[in-house]
Amino acid sequence: MKLFFLGFIIFFSGCVSQSYFRSANDISKENVVLYLRDKPGIPGILTIPFEDNFDKNLDHHPWLTFIPEGKNEEERIDVDDVIGYSLDKNYYALKKVDLFVNNQYHLLFVKRITGEDSKIQLYELYESGKGNVTGETEYSYFISLSTSLQNETINTKSINLVPDFDFKMSELVSDCPSLAEKILKRQNGYFIPLHSFKTFKHRDVMLLIINEYNQCK
Repeated sequence: MKLFFLGFIIFFSGCVSQSYFRSANDISKENVVLYLRDKPGIPGILTIPFEDNFDKNLDHHPWLTFIPEGKNEEERIDVDDVIGYSLDKNYYALKKVDLFVNNQYHLLFVKRITGEDSKIQLYELYESGKGNVTGETEYSYFISLSTSLQNETINTKSINLVPDFDFKMSELVSDCPSLAEKILKRQNGYFIPLHSFKTFKHRDVMLLIINEYNQCK
């Protein structure tokens, strides 16, 4: 009986201290490098519960909990001081995203899938299903322009880009005429329709355009 009780305690303790990464906004006790405003990256252990906040009132002010490397006590970090964090080889930026395409913005972490020096940045928001209405995994994509503010993004499904993606996107890359012409002509791979049932259609089209735009001289 004593052995059973001891085993139960060990098992329970292990569950309590378990680390995991379910999405960029739902992680527990993961080793990351945290980036704060006007400070170098800080290695440490990070917990983010933001997928619980998807349906929260926009006035809700979220916090991170972080244990800097070399310390034992958990610190509460105000999101207003946060730029992003890196985990493994990925970088997750804190951005204002129009999650439901209704001009109401949530502060969430999104995965940067373009290079750091890209003229247009493309970000991916992966939802595990924990925080949305359907309970299903979802992907959304957002861009930031060179003229965008620090946290500003455009949802690729928003009225800023669709409908009439050919006109709106070609205008954004008008300083690269050859690329703008391909978009205006809706060449294969350069157009996003108003409705698309392909999960990664927005990602693939935007990556093709952005990569070509970066190479344009």
